[in-house]
Amino acid sequence: MTQATQVLMAFNHAGGAAKTSTVRDIGYELSQRGFRVLLIDLDPQANLSQFLGYGEAQPEQTVRNALMEYAELPDPVHIHGMDLIPSHLVLSRSDMALGGYSNSEGRLRRAVDKVRESGRYDFILIDPPPSLSKLTANAANASDWVIVPIPAKYKGLVALEGVREMLEEYTYTNENLKVAMFVVTQMDNTNHAQEAMQVFQAALGDQLAGPIRNRPAVYNRCQPEGRPVGTVPADAEAKAEIVSVVDTLLERIKP
Repeated sequence: MTQATQVLMAFNHAGGAAKTSTVRDIGYELSQRGFRVLLIDLDPQANLSQFLGYGEAQPEQTVRNALMEYAELPDPVHIHGMDLIPSHLVLSRSDMALGGYSNSEGRLRRAVDKVRESGRYDFILIDPPPSLSKLTANAANASDWVIVPIPAKYKGLVALEGVREMLEEYTYTNENLKVAMFVVTQMDNTNHAQEAMQVFQAALGDQLAGPIRNRPAVYNRCQPEGRPVGTVPADAEAKAEIVSVVDTLLERIKP
């Protein structure tokens, strides 16, 4: 691959937006297309690591030392055709401690930029916690692009303005940060979901991608089994939705 490394973070400050599963499945689809992908699990809950079937990590396998000591990123683990820097609950303590450090919101960027300069990856996807924390701010300052998952529910409508405000806030410290796309998640056949989709279409226009439908039989199976949706051959419709989202992503961020 000859393109420059693209660094993307997923962001929604409201929980339950399918943020982590979206990161997992986008990363996997990119890897299936031949791109070299690094996933960074920045959420102390370690859901991304668990959703990929990786067991409990050791603190030194996480970004902790990069945040606290300006160390380089640790060696990743290889899983499902991607590289992963897993997470651990220790990052919650790092998040609290960062407030007392200089450059508390820019420390991850130094480590990510070193990996970017190496040309080892085509895409680096960061999954921060669903909160306005120092960890999330570090992800924003290290990234080029933001993927915003928004559920086709009332909470998605309520969260939309808050998401926009916080994205504007993050661009004060990273003026190059741009929205790659808003991805509608958890879409179902209810009137409410259809109305939410219409509001999103009117408000976001060509920034909108998806929808990714609410498929409990698929997602509730993949998460405990620790594998991306695209690894389940029988679930062609679910895979096709991810393929479409990745098509939109690549169109939006192409050089």
